Amino acid sequence: MKVIARTIISNHKPMRPLFFWGLVLAVWAGTQVQYVGLPFAFLSTWAHELGHGMGAVITGGHFDHMIITREFSGLAHTAVFGDAERIVVILGGLLGPAIAGGLLLIASRGLNLNRIALYILSALLFATALFWAGDNFTRIGTLMLGGFTLIIAVKGSPVICRALALIVAISLCLSAVTRLDYFFVKNGDINGRSHTSDTGALANIIGGGHLLWAILLSALSLFILYVSYRLSNGKSSRT
Repeated sequence: MKVIARTIISNHKPMRPLFFWGLVLAVWAGTQVQYVGLPFAFLSTWAHELGHGMGAVITGGHFDHMIITREFSGLAHTAVFGDAERIVVILGGLLGPAIAGGLLLIASRGLNLNRIALYILSALLFATALFWAGDNFTRIGTLMLGGFTLIIAVKGSPVICRALALIVAISLCLSAVTRLDYFFVKNGDINGRSHTSDTGALANIIGGGHLLWAILLSALSLFILYVSYRLSNGKSSRT
């Protein structure tokens, strides 16, 4: 079994660091372009809110639904029992996109499972539309992105599948630094109502100030991207 694993993991050309980090910069720049960045903004918010929801489920709480606004802010309606559980829920949202992006990067490049990774992504988007979407905008958006991802997974060439998986993975890992308007504020408006941001809520529970948590978690998200790149890009010396 170890021989098979090594063969699968080394079944791609290693991506040179200069090319990879150049691609990271290009993806970041693309997310800042108004219309090009729209699907990435939606996907980032979706992964963030789903991370909250999964954090609630893992800690024995309840995930009722999520809402993604037309400004691509989001709100997950969860119920948990104590501060420790709340911390897990908050971190699930803040680090969820980076963790999901890191796993996608490892699955697509390290294990050469591009189509399977895209199938799983589309299934999660469809599941959100069916079970957790709290309004029509969220439902339609997740259905459209899920349908697009599924079409690429079924019909796309290996190169297209690999490219989509890689770009989505990088964009999710970068969500902390592409959405600075949320990570680095203490309060934000969602649908006309003021809500404490996740970093603000974390500071209220643990202490330390919301800017400190924003910096630490942004750095951790980038570190997850770096580690995922190293793991997915490794070459085995044995076969």
